Amino acid sequence: MSPSFEALRLKQQGIRMNKLALIMTAPALALVGACGDDSAVEETGDALEERADAVENLGDERAEQLEEMADNAPTDAREDALNARAEEIDDVGDERADAINEVADEME
Repeated sequence: MSPSFEALRLKQQGIRMNKLALIMTAPALALVGACGDDSAVEETGDALEERADAVENLGDERAEQLEEMADNAPTDAREDALNARAEEIDDVGDERADAINEVADEME
């Protein structure tokens, strides 16, 4: 094989490899391009998601406090009432967080 033919073959292989690399990285590059700065609507959606997390955490914390109170309740009836209320508060927190997240998802 002559040196010029070998150089041409290596150049063609290099071009093929570059095309292959481009084809393989194109989806990732497209995603990076699509991930530019968030619009104001997306920023609002992100803020709503954070708010939903805070609402859910607050409900969880309050329910936990009531469950601790129930553990120290003087009567079984009081313990049952506190546990029932804790469950209600936890459910309400989860429902409100879900509703906020639904709105946030529509903004993305």
